[in-house]
Amino acid sequence: MQFLHFGFNFLSMLKHYSIARFFVVIIIGFSLWGCDLLPETLADALSGASKPMAQDGNSLFHQTDEVSMNTGELEVAGEIKKPGKVNLGNHYKREVMIKESLFDEETGIHFLGAYRYRGYSLFDLLHPFNQDKKNMDIFRPAIDLYVIIENDKGETVSFSWSEIFHTNNPHQILIATEAAPIVPYRREVDYEIGENWKVVSANDLFAYRVLENPVKITVHSFDKKDYVIDRDYEPMYSPEVTVLMDEEYVQTILPDEKKQNYTRYHSSFYGMGMGYHEARYFQGPALLKVMHEDFKPFDPDWNRHGLVCFASVDGYRAIYSYSELFNRTDQVFPIFAVPDNPEDGGFYRIFHPSEFYADRSVKSVMEMYFFREIP
Repeated sequence: MQFLHFGFNFLSMLKHYSIARFFVVIIIGFSLWGCDLLPETLADALSGASKPMAQDGNSLFHQTDEVSMNTGELEVAGEIKKPGKVNLGNHYKREVMIKESLFDEETGIHFLGAYRYRGYSLFDLLHPFNQDKKNMDIFRPAIDLYVIIENDKGETVSFSWSEIFHTNNPHQILIATEAAPIVPYRREVDYEIGENWKVVSANDLFAYRVLENPVKITVHSFDKKDYVIDRDYEPMYSPEVTVLMDEEYVQTILPDEKKQNYTRYHSSFYGMGMGYHEARYFQGPALLKVMHEDFKPFDPDWNRHGLVCFASVDGYRAIYSYSELFNRTDQVFPIFAVPDNPEDGGFYRIFHPSEFYADRSVKSVMEMYFFREIP
C-alpha cells in the first residue's frame, strides 16, 4: 500500500511542481527517514514492524489489547567505540511471549502472569554500538564480554554478550514498551502490567532478570582474573576443574567416565572464523549434575547478577550468564562434553546446544569462575 500511495503522490506532485522541486522534496523525505528526526511511532508505522495482529485470528497470544508503558532515554557506555544515547526511532519492535513466575525453595512457584511483550530487542539496540574490547590485543574473540543493565534506582541485571549476539534464537531479550496479558478462555484473570518500560528475557524460566525503567547499558570484558594465553600449550588436557564462586573455592570436578551418566547432543559445529568443524556429536555429564550438592540453580541473586567464566589450560576463556546456564525456559542445558580422546581437548569441554557458534565451547576446562556484578 505504501508504494501505491507513493505512486499517486508522485503523479500529483508532477502536476504542481517542477522536476527540480520534486527531487528536493524526495531528498528531504529520505533524509528524515534515515536520520533521527522521525518520531518513534511514525518510524514504526513506516517500517511496518508494529502493525498489530487482528484479535479474531488463530493466535491465542493476540486476543487482548496491549497497554503502552512509559518509556525513557537509554545510554550505552563501557567498552564500545562511540558511547552515547540510543535513538529508539532507528529501531523497529519485536515480540516475545513469557509466562512470568518466580521460584522459592520453601513455597515453590509464585506465578505472576502470562504476557505478550513488544519492544526493542537488545540485539538491535546494541548492534550499532561496535564493541571495543580493552583486552583486544591479548584476547580477540568477543566471547568474554558481558553487559550490565541499570535502572533509575541503581538496580542491575547481567547478560552475557553471546546470549544476545551468538545464540541460535536471538531477539529474546527485549526492553518492552507494550504488554498484553495472555488470558485463558475459561477463567478470569488479572495480570498486572506496570507503568514503565522494562527488560524482559523470554529465555529465562523464572523472571529474575526483569528490570523496570532501564536507563543505561554498560559493556564489559572479563578482567576479574588473569588467564595467561599460551597458544602452544601441550598437551591440551586438564585432569580436573576448579570451581570458584566470588573468589572462594567451592569444589573440584573430577573426570566422570561412566557413559551411562552422559547426555548426547548432535551438532552442526560452526565457528566464527573457520566455519563448519566436523563433529559427530558431543556427549558428557550435564553441567548441573557435576556441581556440588548445595549448588542452587534458581538462586535469585545469582540468576539476576551472576556470570561464569570457563577458562582453559591455554588461557582461552568464555563468559556465560548464570541464567543462560541453569534457568532456561527451553530446558536445554549445557554439558561437560568428553572428547573421544580425553587427552586431546579434555577431560571436559563446555558445550551448550543453544549456541549458534562453536567459539564458546571451551575445551580442556581447568576452572569455572563464578562472579557477580552488583552495584
